[in-house]
Amino acid sequence: MDEESFGQLYEETANSLRRYLRHVLGDRALADDIMQEAYFRMLKTHLPSNMDIMQQKSYLYKVATNLIRDQRTARRLEQLPEGYEPPTVAPPLDDARDVREAFGQLKVKERDLLWLAYVECFRHDEIAQLVNTTPASIRPMLARARDKFRSILRRRGFGGPHGQ
Repeated sequence: MDEESFGQLYEETANSLRRYLRHVLGDRALADDIMQEAYFRMLKTHLPSNMDIMQQKSYLYKVATNLIRDQRTARRLEQLPEGYEPPTVAPPLDDARDVREAFGQLKVKERDLLWLAYVECFRHDEIAQLVNTTPASIRPMLARARDKFRSILRRRGFGGPHGQ
């Protein structure tokens, strides 16, 4: 990938990739580190010269998603110190925070699917590639994640009995 192509890819993807990583990881510094590593790995890879910008973006998100997975695995392997107590969380200050907290109640994969589909606007086949599953399984997985999120929001007082 030449400098001009990389510059174009960076301009078209940096903001959305940073937003995705910060949302998924909840840690700005870690998100920035993973973002930098994703671009670095992409530069090191000899990509086919006929890849269009959407294919490059999909590849970049695949690299970032794999880095997230690696980071989560490493974090799970670490042990918390004896007697560790998680900090208590203050009640939500506004609806946006409450929705973020509700989103946080979903499983990691459910959050990832919803984010990739509705924030990043990836197609089902692209999401399947990013999360290592088949395109046919994405639709039911997204439906279950949406239903669960809707249920969590309703329990928190958002929406009417029919989600309105």
